[in-house]
Amino acid sequence: MPTKRVQAAPFDVIRQIPPFTVLNEREWEELAEHLVLRTYDEGTYLFFAGDPPSMLYLIVEGHVALIRHSPEGRDIVLDVMRPGNMVGELAVFEGVPYSASGKALDTVKTVAIPRAKFLRMLNRYPHLAQAVIFDLTRRVRHLGDLVQSLVIDRVEQRLARILLRLAKISGEYTEDGWLITLPLTRQDLADMAGTTVETAIRTLSRMRKEGIVDTRHGRILIRDPEQLTEIAEKGE
Repeated sequence: MPTKRVQAAPFDVIRQIPPFTVLNEREWEELAEHLVLRTYDEGTYLFFAGDPPSMLYLIVEGHVALIRHSPEGRDIVLDVMRPGNMVGELAVFEGVPYSASGKALDTVKTVAIPRAKFLRMLNRYPHLAQAVIFDLTRRVRHLGDLVQSLVIDRVEQRLARILLRLAKISGEYTEDGWLITLPLTRQDLADMAGTTVETAIRTLSRMRKEGIVDTRHGRILIRDPEQLTEIAEKGE
């Protein structure tokens, strides 16, 4: 895993990531001395569930799946993080092991901040701590929505919501619809929906027959986002 000190371009990206937008120039200079750029190939892990929370990661390029492993050997993808997102902040903030694994879905570049330095910054600058708490609140709310969806919603609804979210995260508009550019497997989608690969394949096949989705060079194409949104919002 290549590691090097942060250069100007990634540094500029990090300055635009909440909650770090609240830092002034002097505070930024103090933080920048400890930032490290790390690159991960597709399919490799930034960290595993159970690892000590030594680093806070800020995504500069690429996408990271947060994966929870069940005792039965099943994986559930809790979220897909994109450029501008923080990863591992819950564990770093609490001082407990990472509760999920972070897997690179494509080539990922991150800026890592050592936990000890990050906590010192929070103690010294209350406005940064407040901004971090706001971001943590948003993440906890999202995880609560995910748990509710896994318990209540049908697989079709969950897959529809996942596809719409992925289109928002990595969608590229084409004349045929929204192309999800992430290299996702059927297993990845099943993990995100909390279901089996067979069920995910059947559900996607039904959507394809109805003209809602299609595939292009191994990527998912959303042909009818309005109908997909109707499926996602059923029962709300």
